[in-house]
Amino acid sequence: MDVLRFENKDAAEVARVAGHAISVRRGIVYVAIPLTLVLTAVVVTVVAYSKYTRGIYLSLGFLLAADLAIALRGGWRNATTMLASLLLGLAAIELACAALASPQPVYPRGFSVSRPILGWGPSAPGVYRSWEAGPKGGRTYDVNYSIDDHLLRRTLSGPNGPAIAFFGCSFMFGQGLPDSETLPQIYADLAGRKTKVLNFGFPGYGPQQMLRALETGLFDPLLAGAKTFVFETAARHADRAACHASYVTRAPRYELHGDEPVYAGRCAEGLRRVFRDVVVGSATYHRLVEPLVDTATPADIDLYIAELRRSAELAKEKYGARLVVLYLPDDGDYLKNSGITDTMIKERLRRSGLELIDASLAPQDFPGIALKIPGDGHPTGAANRARAALLKAYLETSAAK
Repeated sequence: MDVLRFENKDAAEVARVAGHAISVRRGIVYVAIPLTLVLTAVVVTVVAYSKYTRGIYLSLGFLLAADLAIALRGGWRNATTMLASLLLGLAAIELACAALASPQPVYPRGFSVSRPILGWGPSAPGVYRSWEAGPKGGRTYDVNYSIDDHLLRRTLSGPNGPAIAFFGCSFMFGQGLPDSETLPQIYADLAGRKTKVLNFGFPGYGPQQMLRALETGLFDPLLAGAKTFVFETAARHADRAACHASYVTRAPRYELHGDEPVYAGRCAEGLRRVFRDVVVGSATYHRLVEPLVDTATPADIDLYIAELRRSAELAKEKYGARLVVLYLPDDGDYLKNSGITDTMIKERLRRSGLELIDASLAPQDFPGIALKIPGDGHPTGAANRARAALLKAYLETSAAK
């Protein structure tokens, strides 16, 4: 009888433990998993993008996989446990690399969304606040970007007259600067706001955005009567033109057919785009892989120059306008191991028939004046003012000939 009593007690204990385990699994299924999914949705839709975003997504993926590992049984549990371990390791590496990376700008939701033709841009008119953390605390900048009804950076200028259209990347857009200090706005001010000035620049854009916009007539209503197009560029844009940069997956892609750039879709589509967005765009890739492969090739430069040359041809053919290139020097290591120099690129651009202004600014000519935003690298208002003056003088001199 005692033996039977002990056996019954053990069986009851086993049943109690098993019942508790089932209750835990049910709790995971009914509470933890939905809670993790809700938390993920909140992060995706509410939290502003930052350099830690991918690490946060991987951490949420780990939580979901861990929840499933507890809720499931048998082989499924083993599989999800392995997945959770992998995601935990990737999240730790990604967050560590992000912490060691240079500060990145924080943009609000809606500032840069997927858009046809150009790849990305603002979702709606409005004022978007953006900031960037300083390397030693504080903020490098904290500014508002005003986006007008045409989804362009707002520029106060003349309502009529022959328009001058500015194209380019974050330098032309005026990243880190208030509306009043962008290059197009300063040019409009120097011209007495008598000329209509349009700023088509946006962070991450390259020459392919300008070319595709001209090919498709995307901005034809705005460009009617425009006589001058200006494109601010540097050798680094070849990386974007060739679709190598991690952030251009949705950008227009061109291929050289002979000497002509031909539109070939987006830089990455389908599963390839997912891979580039997730892997190539990660802080881990930027820190551990990109330094080993980030250099210009002759083919990249060929495509870059061809896109600019074709843009100049379309400007003349479709609008009767000229394209003036503001060329900035390569301040990084992009050309370091390529055997190509800024001087060689400028000479090739000129031989292609492009009007080119060397927009280099020697620091010794601006004593005590910062030409780059400290801790960031984008041009300051002072640098934009100097380059706007160069452009204005060039346009006035060439018009007098």
